Amino acid sequence: MLVKHLIKPLFFIALIMASAVLVGCGGKGCNPSLSSVCANASSSSGSGSGSGSGTGAGPGAVSSGPFTIGGSVIGLTGTGLVLEDNGGDDLTTSQNGAFTFKVPITGGGNYTVTVKTQPANQALPCSVTNATGTAKANVTNVQVTCGNTFTVAGTVSGLQGSGLVLQDNGGDNLSVGGTGNVNFTFATPLAGGASYAVTILTQPSNPGQTCSVSNGTGMATGNITTVQVTCPQTGFTIGGDLVGLVNGAGDTVELMNNGGDNILVTGNNTSFIFPTLVTSGGAYLVSIFAQPTSQPQSCVIIGYQGVATFNISNVIIDCQHNDWIWIDAPNTANNFGTASLPPPTPPSKDTNFPGGRQFAATWTDSSGNKWLYGGWGLEVSGKTPPDLPGLLDDLWLYSSSSNGWIPAGLPINSTTVSGVTTNKADLTIDQNTGEPSGFNPGGRWGSISWSDVSGNLWLFGGQCSCGPVSTGLMNDLWKFTPGSYDVTTPGPPATPTHIGSYTETGTWTSVTPAGNANYGTQGVPAASNLPGRRWGAAFATDPAGTNVWVFGGQGLDSAGSPGNLGLLNDLWKYNIGTGQWTWMGPTNSNVGQNNGVYGTQGTAAATNVPGGRQQAMLWVDNSVPQNVWLFGGLGLDSAGTRNPGSLNGLGNGTATPDGALLNDLWKYNTGTGQWTWVSGGGATGLADQTGVYGTQQVPAAGNFPGSRWGSVGFTDPLNNIWLISGWGYGSTTVKSTGYLNDVWQYIQSTGQWIWWKGSSDVNQAGSFPTDIPPSWGVPYVKNTPGGRFGAASWKQDPFPSLYFWIFGGEGFDAGGTSGRLSDLLTYLPFPQPQ
Repeated sequence: MLVKHLIKPLFFIALIMASAVLVGCGGKGCNPSLSSVCANASSSSGSGSGSGSGTGAGPGAVSSGPFTIGGSVIGLTGTGLVLEDNGGDDLTTSQNGAFTFKVPITGGGNYTVTVKTQPANQALPCSVTNATGTAKANVTNVQVTCGNTFTVAGTVSGLQGSGLVLQDNGGDNLSVGGTGNVNFTFATPLAGGASYAVTILTQPSNPGQTCSVSNGTGMATGNITTVQVTCPQTGFTIGGDLVGLVNGAGDTVELMNNGGDNILVTGNNTSFIFPTLVTSGGAYLVSIFAQPTSQPQSCVIIGYQGVATFNISNVIIDCQHNDWIWIDAPNTANNFGTASLPPPTPPSKDTNFPGGRQFAATWTDSSGNKWLYGGWGLEVSGKTPPDLPGLLDDLWLYSSSSNGWIPAGLPINSTTVSGVTTNKADLTIDQNTGEPSGFNPGGRWGSISWSDVSGNLWLFGGQCSCGPVSTGLMNDLWKFTPGSYDVTTPGPPATPTHIGSYTETGTWTSVTPAGNANYGTQGVPAASNLPGRRWGAAFATDPAGTNVWVFGGQGLDSAGSPGNLGLLNDLWKYNIGTGQWTWMGPTNSNVGQNNGVYGTQGTAAATNVPGGRQQAMLWVDNSVPQNVWLFGGLGLDSAGTRNPGSLNGLGNGTATPDGALLNDLWKYNTGTGQWTWVSGGGATGLADQTGVYGTQQVPAAGNFPGSRWGSVGFTDPLNNIWLISGWGYGSTTVKSTGYLNDVWQYIQSTGQWIWWKGSSDVNQAGSFPTDIPPSWGVPYVKNTPGGRFGAASWKQDPFPSLYFWIFGGEGFDAGGTSGRLSDLLTYLPFPQPQ
């Protein structure tokens, strides 16, 4: 931009110089045959910005000539005027206008123009100005004035642009520069009694203005100073777009600009423009006078204020739906955790956060707080040297009321001195990876988790540093009973008697040790039933919080002791109230490595069954009877396809826990106990499918996500299921597999997928524009997390907030660096297509 500003003045200087040369060469009396004279002749041009402009001879290269001597006569009314040059070369003229003496003079020679004979019948005598000089070029500026002459002048008001050119009587061009109110005077005076007519040859630009002339015509009986050129102030429009709004009754937002100019904007994805223009250089300030009533969430404004120097069209009224919000922690990869205690006092931002990780366990307690445990990733900083990424056993609580992340469940060392008890948390277990179980469940990932009505947090299985050396797989059950936030009491200004640790207290209890699988009788709950050791099982708690449903994973089946390692396809139900497991089938699922039996798409059958798989997605809706939904994962399709896509096949019961990426959607009816293959998997239920994305935000029968594993998701209040991110295929095989950041919704009522947000390609970096710093906590339609898999997630917040929360995973950060992530994000879904 700076270069452009420098170039413009240089260009105009060059243009003026070129014009000057042309004036000098093109003046009356220049002999076209004397090309060298015309080429070397030059003149200077005066400029007017309030004082007008004129033309005169200027310095240039001296040529041998010869050069003509001439000028113009004004005000002549009589007859018999005789002029002479250097005492001779008499020239008689009886009219106003240009004249040229007949005899040229040698270059460098002097000239002197005088009036030899005054005209008869002339009230006032004639006089000569610019009468003498040295001829270095053709002379055209000798002025013979007979009688009175008068100037034509005036004022330009409101000038903002550049390039305004005025004329008098169709000539005598005058360029007017400057801004605001500018005085001007035409270079050529008029004889007394002559007419003048001021017009605009060129209107100003940058910004463009349409100027007009008043008092521009008349007769010169004195100096004219009353010509007025008025240039109205330029006005610019202020507008933008309304996005993220739920359509329906009350979907109108009332906006104001600069405290007025109110407009009503209705409906999602609607553009708006305020009716009143803002003058160039004027301020604008857009605000919301009335929020919509079609949704419980409020709208925010991005780009709401500034100075108008052009039409403004980038104001965004963002009503949050289909937006990501960056809530907490760095949006860069590979960060170790931070646990600085006590944290800053609100409203200062708490900078504590868990280290980057994938496949952590999560809970939402009865107060809506978010809990996080373990995973594979980076420990809390403080150990020298730090451990490499590994299995974690740190417990964290995220509480908006407590200003951020709080370390939880740590050993507390207490000392009492002079009646003051000081608690200090032992951070050692958070500053290490690969911790064994004992005080807590130990470092582990890929576990199953749920909470009960009493607020207890439950953890089942996963892969643990405390497990068997051969696999590390577990099926033990742990319970965490939360305590309270340990703060200093009493608070200021009183003298404290208790110095808090500023951690969330609580106790871990080992409920059931790990053991061999015991499937019992299909469909019959029993205290002795126990799913086999496993990692990466798909699981979900039903909407009522009564049962936990679990499908598959990589683990040990019931064949022998301790069982064969393979991909499992067993479906289990755990009753939270009774604490009993029920094996729901299918009948052969107590043995691993089963291929899928797809049957006819859309038709339930007792013989239909999904193949064994790990890190699939599971949802439970609130239909009557309830449906359990299963999508994708890394597992076995109808042919037992193995990664990276060979169709050689794996026979049922093959001991290699291998498979390929799946995108099949299944529905299990809890009333009939039958599976239905709903979509995906191509025509015959095969793995490694690319997605068909269609048009963003538009449902279609042919849409479906590509094959993937390690996704997150939720069910919304309308029983629709949502799928987000993962590792797998986008819309093309050109880049093969990679990290995904797409957002999908499956609409039960229509049986259609809709792609809401994110990219249709893999390995996309995150984007969090800083239009309103700081970026965190601001819903913005342009926010986009990077592609990732293995993120932690929590169930959707209850009405009216309805946000879905995710944390970390492995993938790309906002700068395009891949690694383990620690950002905390929320997504607000539309309740239905808009």
